[in-house]
Amino acid sequence: MSPGRFFLPIILILIFVACTEDVDIYTKGQPVPVVYCLLNPSDSIQYIRIGRSYQGGNADVRIPPDADSTIWNITHEVYIEEYTGDVKGNTYRFVPDTFIKKDSGFFPVTNLRIYSSAFKPGPGKSYQLYVYFPDLDKMVSAKIMVHGVPDIVDPLPLSIRKINFEPAQPFIIRWSPGVNTGVYEMIFRINYRDSSAMGEEFNSADYSSGGVFDLKTDQMQEYSMGGPAFYDAMAKNIPVVSGIVREVISVEFIMISGGIDLGFHYRAGVETGSNFTNFSEYSNMRNGLGIFSSRSIVRVPNLALSFVTIDELARNAKTAALNFKDSKGS
Repeated sequence: MSPGRFFLPIILILIFVACTEDVDIYTKGQPVPVVYCLLNPSDSIQYIRIGRSYQGGNADVRIPPDADSTIWNITHEVYIEEYTGDVKGNTYRFVPDTFIKKDSGFFPVTNLRIYSSAFKPGPGKSYQLYVYFPDLDKMVSAKIMVHGVPDIVDPLPLSIRKINFEPAQPFIIRWSPGVNTGVYEMIFRINYRDSSAMGEEFNSADYSSGGVFDLKTDQMQEYSMGGPAFYDAMAKNIPVVSGIVREVISVEFIMISGGIDLGFHYRAGVETGSNFTNFSEYSNMRNGLGIFSSRSIVRVPNLALSFVTIDELARNAKTAALNFKDSKGS
């Protein structure tokens, strides 16, 4: 499973119910621009997803809507301006991207509009996104500062440092947060080998923290993972297959982080409807809906599980049926 289970679906969401902007430029029943963009300082290509709020009218929810209900068939321009402080730098024009494979689903996918531009955002720089509809004389916009990439202190790829997930001693992740970071996801990817009479096959399974938000950004951060949650994740993500013997090969740690607006968006999704917060579905688009923010991925490869964790994986009631070898190869 690719990293970012709660980040990547944000790009594909087609509609929010509410908007945080005070200005309502649309009359009832008009489609509203829906824009999603997560700038990635690690990538040389940036992407924007543009659609419009779905217009209903079909009583049978099993029948997908027409493509025209979710896309704009009128001229629009898409670009991002870069700022260092108050000084304007480059302007990056976005063009339709036809290379991304689109998932299947209820909403039409062949006409979903993805746009791309070649540049690397700089952490600490500000970016202003514009989508202009000249026929409507409407401009959708949003502004962010790209968050800083976190500096991972633990785990580090040291031969003497083992990843321990036993219930009494969970693993403590430590990192120096990047400026303007609003949300994190920590993933331990367990790489393992399946052996059978048919040969060998290499696979992986993820143990994820889920979203971790609302952390202070001016001091060292810590987060604990392990215990029963690790074995639950392995039992859920690894199939039981008769005749297969498994062996843990290595562990990769992945930290996905997002900017402040992405943190608000994630927290709103978690806490909408709670009696303890005032959150509603979050958008930072002016004259539209959606999210403009940043995300980054940091990886620490070539880690190892502790012998105690390997033995527990082989013998735990939840994971024994997966048939992993213990630390002695039995």
